[in-house]
Amino acid sequence: MTPIQPTSWVGIIVLLIFSIGMLFIVFEARLHMDKFKPALFMLSAFPLIGLYYWLFGDDPRRFEPFIEMQKENGSGLFSLIAFMAFMWMIVELLSERGVFSTLNSRLIAKGLNASAMFWATGALAALLSPFINNITTAMIFGKSIREISRNQDYRHIALCNLIIASNSGVWFLGTATSLMMVLAGKISIVGLLALLPAGLIGWAASAAVLQWLYLNKLQGDLIDTTPDGAQIKPGGTGLILFSIAAIGTAVAMNIVLHIDIEFAIGMGLSILSLYAWRLKHKGHDMMLVAQLQKVEWSTLLFFIGIISGVAALNHVGWLTYIMRLFEDFSPTTVNVLLGVISGVLDNVPVEAAALMANPQLNASQWALNALMVGIGGSLTVIGSAAGVMVMSIDKSYNYSTHLKFLPAILTNFFVSLGVWYVQFELLGWHA
Repeated sequence: MTPIQPTSWVGIIVLLIFSIGMLFIVFEARLHMDKFKPALFMLSAFPLIGLYYWLFGDDPRRFEPFIEMQKENGSGLFSLIAFMAFMWMIVELLSERGVFSTLNSRLIAKGLNASAMFWATGALAALLSPFINNITTAMIFGKSIREISRNQDYRHIALCNLIIASNSGVWFLGTATSLMMVLAGKISIVGLLALLPAGLIGWAASAAVLQWLYLNKLQGDLIDTTPDGAQIKPGGTGLILFSIAAIGTAVAMNIVLHIDIEFAIGMGLSILSLYAWRLKHKGHDMMLVAQLQKVEWSTLLFFIGIISGVAALNHVGWLTYIMRLFEDFSPTTVNVLLGVISGVLDNVPVEAAALMANPQLNASQWALNALMVGIGGSLTVIGSAAGVMVMSIDKSYNYSTHLKFLPAILTNFFVSLGVWYVQFELLGWHA
């Protein structure tokens, strides 16, 4: 049977369904609508495609391409959702023992001034986001920034720094887009680690610009330096050590034994859960099941909807145009363009589209794709999960607020690109 053409009536309607969903997602903050709802609306394309195959032709095998597409989509989604859910559970176990609240309290207790707190929260976010993901990092330090800030301008500067720092975790599994690339087999974890200089140097350069152009101009009492006295609960230190061991072992098993990362991290979660169970039976008050249920299901549902919507677009042929871009222009140009687009739309659908288009790129270009789409989400506040989380924490931080810091945001984008070019293209240092 002839493949569905993108300009056919079913192709046009599938594109329309996706576009309507994306429009609602882009304006989610203004509409006060959780973005998983329009994302799941994109699943409407599936019965439409099935109806098309049912109406046209009598070949019983005509459904096979559609069935195969759904199997591939389901397999990829399982890996993505399982890994994210497992990691979220690990973070919630650490949070229950007061690990992150204690970290924030001790930062304040150090007596750091406003500038030092700006750099400390940014640096910690840049270093932790690769391991606990960008949305969790933005939540932890976003709340800290909100609580210590006495000046709205300072809070906005620090939150912009936090968004950029959280999205700099592309050099491991800190952004959903990096995870998607690993699960799709386009880049290895070792390959991602090669992006560490680009991610960290890009963030540091943007933070310096924020300090120079904005923070240095502020006067007066900017932060509250009164610590809240939070302490790690019994067993928390052991849980930290077990978490580090679980993540490190999962990465080692993936690299050495070629065990899929979601299964490896799931094994690590089981060990942590057993340790938490032991703490509970030693008399420590720990709501283990309740913590494991605190997964952000709305975010996971968003991924299910958006990736399935892109799969439908690919099935009806729209993603062939992305392939043509890579054929007509240099891969570097297209990857930079995808980074810009990810800031306007959302980096998850952009990465999903790039992966399903499946251009023939070398390792350096796939690394650039991971870098550009990951940090490209910082170009606007709606381009990444970290930005959306910051808006939910501080209602005064919005699209126009974020764009006031455009010089620093662009510094992050182009400095990271420059570091990639020197390291990968000129020096040839990559995995």
